[in-house]
Amino acid sequence: MKTSVIITVYNRPEILAACLRALELSAAPVDEVVVSDDGSDAAAVQVMRRAFGECRIPVRYVRQEHNGYRLAAARNNAVRVAGGEYLISIDCDILLSPDAIAVHLRNAAKGFFLVGNRALLNEDATRRVLTQNIRERFLETLWDEADKAHLSKTSRRFQRNFFLRRLGLAAPHKPKILGCHFSLFRDDAERVNGFDENFEGWGLEDDDFARRLYKAGLRGRSVILEARAMHLWHPSVDSHPKRITESPNWNYFNRENVEAFCPKGLKKS
Repeated sequence: MKTSVIITVYNRPEILAACLRALELSAAPVDEVVVSDDGSDAAAVQVMRRAFGECRIPVRYVRQEHNGYRLAAARNNAVRVAGGEYLISIDCDILLSPDAIAVHLRNAAKGFFLVGNRALLNEDATRRVLTQNIRERFLETLWDEADKAHLSKTSRRFQRNFFLRRLGLAAPHKPKILGCHFSLFRDDAERVNGFDENFEGWGLEDDDFARRLYKAGLRGRSVILEARAMHLWHPSVDSHPKRITESPNWNYFNRENVEAFCPKGLKKS
């Protein structure tokens, strides 16, 4: 089974390079990496291309012009060019542990999407990542240092919502996907036409994707505790609202009669 790791990025070339170096240590094979750029500037692209040339995994690169925060479109761009049968999607600020890909592949099943999460690295740990060679022992040290306090609670919340969904009592998008770390078969992403590109600006594109996957008959499966990942520290984005209700997508997300197959996704109607 050919596997594509999809990575979205915007103007974080050094962090992306660290993400790629961690992927090179994967115990399970990665057939290709697809980097989808939401319009990084020329200087950042130059640094990224140098990292691609140094990466031992084949890298495909796709870029859209910057026109605000368009994560849904960037993820679709990656899916369109990916050659893999199975897709593992992460953000550029995620370091996967060497065993994480194997966890995804071991749990992969048609009709399921896998929900991961991430431990949190502080500013000092992130600085070390960006200035040191990344080796397996170093990643284990980082994992020991990382803030993992929320992972058990998040896993329990997933299981609770999984049970509520069986009773018909869960919110339409829960158990939810954390967009920075999830996986599914390409065919299952195509069943809902990928991400809805009407979501522009920060927020809710992942919740909408999960909601439509459920509508299409898919089920979520947690790898929150098994697929170890770490989030690199970086300053908050200025456009990031403090509350989800302030997202420019709030009203659109709460529209009525949401269909599983979105009209503005991988294919445009």
